[in-house]
Amino acid sequence: MSGEVAEVTPDEAKRIIVREGRLLGFTALGVSPVTLPDVETERLREWLGRGYQGTMDWMARRPEGRTDAESLLPGAACVLLGALEYYSEPARPSDPAGGRDPRARISMYAEGRDYHRVLKGLWKRLMPVIEKVLPGVQGRWFVDSAPILEKAYAERAGLGWRGKHTNLIRKGTGSWFFIGGIVLDRALPFDSPATDHCGSCTLCIDACPTDAITEPYTVDSTRCISYLTIEHHGEVSQELDDLSGDWLFGCDICQEVCPWNRRFPEETPIKDLQPRPAVRDLSLHDAVRLGKSAFDERFEGMAIRRAGWDRFSRSAARAIRNRKEA
Repeated sequence: MSGEVAEVTPDEAKRIIVREGRLLGFTALGVSPVTLPDVETERLREWLGRGYQGTMDWMARRPEGRTDAESLLPGAACVLLGALEYYSEPARPSDPAGGRDPRARISMYAEGRDYHRVLKGLWKRLMPVIEKVLPGVQGRWFVDSAPILEKAYAERAGLGWRGKHTNLIRKGTGSWFFIGGIVLDRALPFDSPATDHCGSCTLCIDACPTDAITEPYTVDSTRCISYLTIEHHGEVSQELDDLSGDWLFGCDICQEVCPWNRRFPEETPIKDLQPRPAVRDLSLHDAVRLGKSAFDERFEGMAIRRAGWDRFSRSAARAIRNRKEA
């Protein structure tokens, strides 16, 4: 945005921010109230009560604060949310071709640059626009790095609805997108919450090999392949090891079978999110032969490093075994 901007109304400020955000690459932007309905806190407490967070102990800290964005920024007046597509062709197949040296299966979101860095860069570029139309504004950005329920806020901001697999789904985009936001201490008009369009479909529930989706809209993380290959600390039961197939990092099965994703896949326009050869050219046998230093070097600046070498190598050995036994 160029030139000086005279004092504008909140509606006009929002229009300018959304327009500039779209030009930067965001798929969509929306605005949510600071506080979520009480039902969200109740849902979180019930989920925690079942132990579905597993070893993600931070999820149980101050659950009431996760539904109040003022816990991040005192005096908060609204939350600006943005969606950023990451889908890339060719889509990761549900059952990749076999062979003596099969390709490693890595969740699509992790094939490019670490999304935390990409989204942070976009917010830093959008912030001057926000400051120009909202003089004196204070803000704090986040992307699954702050103790609030991002998906619930994004749903309230109209970016999409939480599907039965709990990922956010957007008409025309599906669920192949990241969510990030900025808590602002200046008010912008709120968007209408997204409505659910899953209907009677249960494809994601039926397809999950570990039965991690215990009921519609509820995931037991302790059975989720993404959790087991990225977040889990400690041993994994033989049952879950056997059911996790040949996934090396993350899992896309529930998204691959979703009709909304099969209908509207579009290539991400963000170059940093497009697949890197370090991932697309990686075979399972290459993965298991990597040492820690080679692992750190190969995946520098990528989300895969979150798993750590020990968990990564364990997943590679399990994936090879499961491929041989398939």
